Amino acid sequence: MIVIGAGVIGIEYATIYSTLDTMVTVIEPRASMLDFIDKEIVEDFSYQLRDRNMKLLFGETAEKVEREPNGKCKVTLASGRSLHADMVLYAAGRSGATAQLNLDAVGLKPDSRGRIKVNPETFQTDVPNIYAAGDIVGFPSLASTSMEQGRIAARHAVGAPASDPPQFFPYGIYAVPEISTCGLTEEEVKARHIPYECGIARFRETSRGHIMGLDNGMLKMIFSLKTRRLLGVHIVGEGATELIHIGQAVLNLKGTVDYFVENTFNYPTLAEAYKISGLDAWNRMGELHEHIVEAAQ
Repeated sequence: MIVIGAGVIGIEYATIYSTLDTMVTVIEPRASMLDFIDKEIVEDFSYQLRDRNMKLLFGETAEKVEREPNGKCKVTLASGRSLHADMVLYAAGRSGATAQLNLDAVGLKPDSRGRIKVNPETFQTDVPNIYAAGDIVGFPSLASTSMEQGRIAARHAVGAPASDPPQFFPYGIYAVPEISTCGLTEEEVKARHIPYECGIARFRETSRGHIMGLDNGMLKMIFSLKTRRLLGVHIVGEGATELIHIGQAVLNLKGTVDYFVENTFNYPTLAEAYKISGLDAWNRMGELHEHIVEAAQ
């Protein structure tokens, strides 16, 4: 199978079929995939995919897809390389199905991909009595965030009080293995020039990981050195989309690294990785703090 496009949908389907023992090749014109996910998580994820013999062809563009006389599919790349497979899945982005809505009649003009611009706090369009929510308004295009957008829009439309959308929401990618993230990535923290430290936990370090026979999976947390607050949590591995909610709660409640160090987690669970990651970060932050004090003296 050849999958054209290494976005969320393309990668989800590619990994599902790979898990079912299909030989999968992914073609992506960009130099990497899932650019909005923490780079270290993507690197770990990519290693796992390649380790089970999935081919990831980055920097390659599919120019032509043809059906061969024997029923097979042939994909010709811009580089001149030809690939052959039983099936091709084209997953290179979604466009809004707005062409038949006659939006011009009400004064709305979708963008080049059929998406509608809205106020991110109320989800009103440029026409105040018309609202839009869900995939049609663009990123993050998640069922979870779309439902919340619809709830906020409905309450605003009828004049009921509605809270602002949360600053941080969990993003889940249902690939194999799963990826889930909430808050700032390490790249975003660097771009904001925030002094920070990271804590890492490998699922294989947990007793539950041993019981489940896990060789892969990791949980990464990023903390501010100044305030000790959690800035972001990123997970790749078994149950990532469930585990993320612990980090999401601490993040939105402005919790610190001390929460993970001082609290007890059920044993054995994969959630214990939060404690391991918190201790890892706390140890590094403590050493850095002592170094600064000694230098000042």
